[in-house]
Amino acid sequence: MSLVYLASWHDPFGDPATYAGAIFSAWGLPADALLVVFLRGEDRRWQVAAQAGAGAASLLSHPEWEELLAGARVTANRAQPGVAVVNLAAGLLELLSSERVPASEGRRSWGWAYALLGVATAVGILVAGRIFLCPHCLRPLRRRSSFRGILWVCPRCRFTRAGLR
Repeated sequence: MSLVYLASWHDPFGDPATYAGAIFSAWGLPADALLVVFLRGEDRRWQVAAQAGAGAASLLSHPEWEELLAGARVTANRAQPGVAVVNLAAGLLELLSSERVPASEGRRSWGWAYALLGVATAVGILVAGRIFLCPHCLRPLRRRSSFRGILWVCPRCRFTRAGLR
């Protein structure tokens, strides 16, 4: 697909879509071409219209393409048409290179991932509690050094556990 753009201050037809169609046929652009026309109206606002050949029209999905054109119109009026064309080309490249997935397959259920994360967290808490909490009073065990190694001692009930080796 080839992208061609035209920025003009003069619109002989008074309609950007008609002007884009006339330029597309007058320039003899191929079927895989996409013509984007930026026209500056009498109110000094940029208008954007596009004309796609038969090959290019089959590659473009209508809602996303209309969003790109609306974004280009906003960018052209806020910045410059050149910036809008670069952003439009980047968005078009992203649109064409992204893999199209049907809407039913595109929505993934993350419920299983959250459930797995919850189970892993619960197991981690239980293991940490088994190692670092007193089984009698559920107070945190404190680490004490001894000549036999490290001991874990409860400060409240004096439960003692030998260190893990």
